[in-house]
Amino acid sequence: MLQIEGLCFNWGEDLHFTYGLSVARGEILALQGRSGVGKTTLLELIAGFQTPTAGKLTWDDIDLLGLQPWQRPVTTVFQADNLFAHLTCLNNVIVGLGPKEKMRPNLLNQIHDYFAQLGLAGLQQRMPSQISGGQQQRVALVRALIRARPILLLDESFSALDWEMRQECFDALKTVVKSHNMAALLVSHDSRDAAYLRCRELRLTLL
Repeated sequence: MLQIEGLCFNWGEDLHFTYGLSVARGEILALQGRSGVGKTTLLELIAGFQTPTAGKLTWDDIDLLGLQPWQRPVTTVFQADNLFAHLTCLNNVIVGLGPKEKMRPNLLNQIHDYFAQLGLAGLQQRMPSQISGGQQQRVALVRALIRARPILLLDESFSALDWEMRQECFDALKTVVKSHNMAALLVSHDSRDAAYLRCRELRLTLL
């Protein structure tokens, strides 16, 4: 379980965030709220890209605050700029895997299955500049799903997709989160997302 207790962060002197929540294995939590309430900041704190001033952040009782970003069991998919421009779509997926993960049986078959499921069949050897922004987001999602790290952070990752394709991504997301016992946090401004996923919602507000 991902557990956050009294996690604090300050933007300058006037903006102060304090977070408290938990996300169980196999669960997706949708974070909602207007711009500026700290949704992305929360994901950055979990990933280790920002440093809190106080509080606790644990995964299965392991203290994550003492770990560097690359040591944390976290995968993040941002709104944009998720791919390396000099690598093919396939190599963008593989580059995020460690040596042991690359030895996984049927790895390429799993990757190709995700490409097909997310409407990317035949694009494996394309460069990012040769595909649309929405397709780039889906390639980034494939990379996140294939890594199967236990904490998955999604920051408006589907905003560039139409509703039909977003549902395809959500179907893949639900399957992987359940099958790998992951905990996922999804930042979204669209109330339909949580409804389709049938997941718990948490609305962040400024005090």
